[in-house]
Amino acid sequence: MNKKLFNLLLSAGFLLFIFGVFFFYIVAGDNKVSILESRNLAQEPTYSAEAVASGDYMRAWDSFFNDQFPRRDAFTELNMRVNELALGQDVYKDVYVAPDGYLLTKVESYTKDDAQKIAKRINDVGKELQTLDVKTSLVVVPNKSTVFEDKFPTYYPSFGREGYNRLMPLIDDKYVQNIDVSQILYKNKEKPNMFFYTDHHWQATAAFLASEKVTKDMNPGVKQLTKNDWTWKKEGLPFYGSDARKTTSALASKSDQVMVATQKNLSGPYKLDVIQEQRDSLYVMSRLTDPAVYANRYTAYIGTDYPELHITSPDPLTKKNLLIFKDSYANAFIQFIAPYYANVHVLDLRYYKNLDLQDYVKKYKIDDTLLFFNNNSIYATPQLTTFH
Repeated sequence: MNKKLFNLLLSAGFLLFIFGVFFFYIVAGDNKVSILESRNLAQEPTYSAEAVASGDYMRAWDSFFNDQFPRRDAFTELNMRVNELALGQDVYKDVYVAPDGYLLTKVESYTKDDAQKIAKRINDVGKELQTLDVKTSLVVVPNKSTVFEDKFPTYYPSFGREGYNRLMPLIDDKYVQNIDVSQILYKNKEKPNMFFYTDHHWQATAAFLASEKVTKDMNPGVKQLTKNDWTWKKEGLPFYGSDARKTTSALASKSDQVMVATQKNLSGPYKLDVIQEQRDSLYVMSRLTDPAVYANRYTAYIGTDYPELHITSPDPLTKKNLLIFKDSYANAFIQFIAPYYANVHVLDLRYYKNLDLQDYVKKYKIDDTLLFFNNNSIYATPQLTTFH
């Protein structure tokens, strides 16, 4: 290659780089968060001589370039699609793509020792609350992947039922009423709108079926509401949920909508008090119309996983006060147990810190306590059952 041609190519390459950077600044987004990846995106770094000298500036600029690259999500989805078509891949991260459209996150295997530790914490808190004349109930919900465990292939098994069956016999009924809703969910799993296709949660339909047993066992002799006491309608824009945020929508053959249950014949609204905010609804309906296809529309139920939430019922079927310790599976469920109590106090111990249990029970005059978790989170997240 002669020197003239080399210099020409070098100049052309330099100009291409300069114009490429200029073009990037024009067309790149100013995105703060990737809903698809559930993380904050890198922003344009601040220039300083020190940052340049240390190399931090160029590293930060590289992250900024990658995160703000135009149509980044589309390229991510294309990559997933190519992997599926070219390699026949049906497991992405920890999600299995079932032929019928369900995206199923694998539940890991947990040991007998894991189950014994959890059971001890639950039995101990039940025993403690019993000294305060508070009745304790436990609901461990088989999550979506556990209900549909038979859909997993032999080369990628899930162990939700194994962990569930290890834990249940260890709960001491002298201190804790163990309410088993597993058979209800297994029996009705093929009914429509029980679980989301692309999100790891259940729908209000499944939560209501479970609630029928829970409310009856916790409040024997009290009038039981039926499905006809609510109107049922799928509302909001279609979306791709938490499992699809791992696989991208390229591998999701079905989208989802949220089932909204509206209680009939109320004398007034439910009153919610959460983080210095008061609301008059058990739903945050604005979450259903977020235009982002990967928006977390499950947060329409209650709002989100607040550290603490207080609910006042307009027409309570009893005068009792309920304390719920919960994970996110309770969010779709709470609307169906709230009618049975004058006041419902909700704590998520992943975020609520420094709990003095006895003081809390006395302050809010708690009559019943409900421990409500799905079978995976109760193992995977020890904070949920760390009551002290």
